[in-house]
Formats: sequence, structure tokens, C-alpha cells
Amino acid sequence: MSKKLIAVAAAAALALTGLVAVPAGATAITNVTIYSSGNNSGTALTAGHTDSDSAVTANTFAAARNVVFNTSVTNAATRTAVRFDVNTAAAASSINITATGGVRMIATIASTTKVTDGVQALNGSTVAGALTYTFYAWNTSSTAGTVKVDTGTAAMTFFVKGIVGPEYNVATPVWPTSLPQSSTTGKVTFTLTDAYGNPVTSALNAPTVTALGATPGAVSYNSTTKVWESTLSVSASAQTVALQIAIQPNDLSTAGFAEPVGSAFTSVASGSLTAQVTALTAQVKALTATVAGLTADYNSVAKKFNKLVKKSKRVALK
Repeated sequence: MSKKLIAVAAAAALALTGLVAVPAGATAITNVTIYSSGNNSGTALTAGHTDSDSAVTANTFAAARNVVFNTSVTNAATRTAVRFDVNTAAAASSINITATGGVRMIATIASTTKVTDGVQALNGSTVAGALTYTFYAWNTSSTAGTVKVDTGTAAMTFFVKGIVGPEYNVATPVWPTSLPQSSTTGKVTFTLTDAYGNPVTSALNAPTVTALGATPGAVSYNSTTKVWESTLSVSASAQTVALQIAIQPNDLSTAGFAEPVGSAFTSVASGSLTAQVTALTAQVKALTATVAGLTADYNSVAKKFNKLVKKSKRVALK
């Protein structure tokens, strides 16, 4: 094949590639109307979200693990999903929708639809006279995921995240390793999660830290270290300090969740720092004396052994 024919064939291939890139029936998106608020008017967007700070959420936490979208304004507060209406400028033979992260989607919600149902890829279309394609999305994670709507000639990406529910689990407790008598620097830290494992930073009912042998300070959330914490003041006579972290979770195990973890407990040895230093000093003294005794015994045995060796050598020489 001549160089000219090769060049013509390459150009034709590129042209065909360009044609394939825009499928027949591809059309522009007029807007995407998102229903995530309590009203039924929705918000029409002509461009996607710029970042996850714009993420949309449903109106309520999915405590029953059901996907719900009521069209009634009076029942809008019970919605656990967000509705998307994709409006195209003309009939679109294919609308491809893909999700990432914890986002799941469905074209039609049934009374039995659960948060574990749905998919992360949908394909729809619009026809002349009905230029709207509707689908629903939800996310049980408080970390935003994305929903991308693509008609072939236009694409928009939106962020969807879940609502953090009430405290359900006491997690990752960190206890002090020791609590000397009269100390005020000991600290208990822990995290709280909702039934889906999302971190809880604002509790419906404040968690409590109780102690025997110490007085816990107020429990608060530290936004810098991302933990709940309480400082401990140990009594002057405490020998052992018992500690408990507790919350009051609403048990949702009948809805399919694991049973809540409502508390954590431990005990920590306490005592006088002076007494501990005295005891440790005595232990060091006793160990030192033991080592000295063993050294003396070793030297005595070594001396005798050396004498025997010398004597044996003399006998051998004779």
C-alpha cells in the first residue's frame, strides 16, 4: 500500500472515531432538577457541583433501612433518598448515569426497597414529548460520593452524602495506662458512630464517663483530635480506678442493624507516686544486692576452678 493510501486510510479511521464518540440520539442537558429539600419544587441546575461542599442529602436518616421518597409536601421530611430529574433538549436515546463511593441509585422506588438495593450504573432515555428521565439516589455514608449524568454530548457530576444518625456505638476507647493518686492529667478518649458506622460529632444525648476512685470532667468533642474526651481527677486514696463510658442508643437491630455497643469499661491501677518510687527503689536495691551476691559466688567458684586447672597442669608435667 502506498504512503498516500495509508494516509487516506488513517484519516478515514480518525473521522470514524469522531463519529462514534457522539452516539446517534445524543443531546444536550437542559438542566437537572434535584429534589432534596422539603418542598416539591426542586432545584434546577444547569451545571454540576464544583466540589463535595455542594453535596445534597435526603431529609432524614434511614433508621428502618428503607428507601423512601414521598411526593407529598407534608411527608417530605421522611425522605431517605434524593430525586433527580434529567431534562434533555431533545429526545436522548441514551442517558448513562454512574455513581461512586457509597452512592446507590434506582429508577423506581418500591415499598420494599432497602438501602442495600440499587445499583451504581443506570441507563435511561427520553423521547419527544417526554424529555425528562427520573431516578433516585441515596448514600448511607457521611462521606460524599458522586453521581455523573452523561448524554453523550453533555455531562454533569453531582455529590450525594448521607445524614449522620444518632449515636449508636461507643468505639475505640483509649484508657490511661496509670492514674497516680491526686493526679489531674489522666484522660479518657473515645469515638462515637451511628448505626451505619459514620462518626458522630454531636450526640443526641451526651455520652457519660463515670468513675470509682476518680472524678471525670465534662465530656466534650475535640474537633482538632476528632475524639470525645474527659479529664480525670484521681482521689488521694485511690488504689484502683474503675472507668465506664456509656451512651443511650436506640436499639435498631430489629431493622437489620447489629446490636448497639452502648458502653465500655476498664479498671486502672492507682497509688501514691511517693509510695511507688519508694517501692521501686527498694526493688532496685534488692536486685542490686542479689546481683552482688551472685557475682561474689561466681568469683569464688571461678577462683577454685582456676586453682584446679593449674594443679592439673602441674601433675601432667610431672
